[in-house]
Amino acid sequence: MSKNIFVMLVVLLVALASFVDGKKPAVLPELKKPSMMVTQGNELFILDGVEVYVYSLRDYRLLTKFGKMGAGPGELIPDDEISLHLRLVEGNIFLNSQTKMVHYGKEGKLIKEKAFTFVSMQVAPLGEGYAAVKVTPGGSVGAIKLAVVLCDSQLNPLKTLVSFDKDEAANFGKIVIPTPYIYLQCGKDTLYVWGGNQRDFEVKVFDKRGNPLPSIQMPYERLELTDSLKKEVIEWFKTGRFRNVPAEVFQRLYFLDYLPAVRNVAVAGSHSGDRVYIQTYKQQGGDSEFFVFDGHGKFLKRIFLPTASGDKIKINNETLFTFDGDRYYYLVENIDKEEWELHTVSVD
Repeated sequence: MSKNIFVMLVVLLVALASFVDGKKPAVLPELKKPSMMVTQGNELFILDGVEVYVYSLRDYRLLTKFGKMGAGPGELIPDDEISLHLRLVEGNIFLNSQTKMVHYGKEGKLIKEKAFTFVSMQVAPLGEGYAAVKVTPGGSVGAIKLAVVLCDSQLNPLKTLVSFDKDEAANFGKIVIPTPYIYLQCGKDTLYVWGGNQRDFEVKVFDKRGNPLPSIQMPYERLELTDSLKKEVIEWFKTGRFRNVPAEVFQRLYFLDYLPAVRNVAVAGSHSGDRVYIQTYKQQGGDSEFFVFDGHGKFLKRIFLPTASGDKIKINNETLFTFDGDRYYYLVENIDKEEWELHTVSVD
């Protein structure tokens, strides 16, 4: 091997190593408003509106994209408030709006679709059926009830696992912040549920038949929703997601006293089963606090990881990060250049 070729190889290896360590992010120019991301094998799947972009994790090259807005076969209509939900299982992609689920193959070929008999925020395959967040009207005008239900293969509800009524303030035309929605994540034959009106650090766990398993919980002091944070949230609303809404809407905001103990839950597979990453609202030097557990609820470690671009406060199911093996992938919006960057760091 000549000296010049050897030098070129060294330079290339150094460049690749620096990228893997998160020093050189990959620019993904196709993205406009991503809302969710998952990985499987050597591929990264990012949901942007109703489109799914598939990238190679080897060189971050766009492999394909699919998904279309509309009411036809394989098409979905997103809600202004609740983003579509993306779930990936063994090369199969499941997308759902509030009224319909679409099942694609890995290359974007439509396999089947199913309209719901109920309104749903999230649907995810679980065992031979599905787990879903079901939304029904409450007892008064503007009130709603949320429930996590186990469904059969045809999305017919079989039994309710968790349910609650949204905060009473919503019954009086208020917009409750943080919005007390229920969220779910599925591991390998295991369902993880959090949110609602819970106050403690707890993630409820169920097996694929809906039988309750020991919850993941620990003592945790919640953060106060301070006046300064309230101002940040309002400013974020006005300049971001709700910048086009009438000014009087902001007068309807009703802030709770404390932030939830659990902000997000991500589940990644490992050789020993599920690994559960629970994100809180606590930050340190711009990084977010994560508690890591195994699938049986055993505490493994506490880590701080770079905060992905996203909401100042969780108000829907958007999640701009994912875990795969020993890697943490996250998206950051470069506002000056109007582009999205993919970063990755090791979690071990």
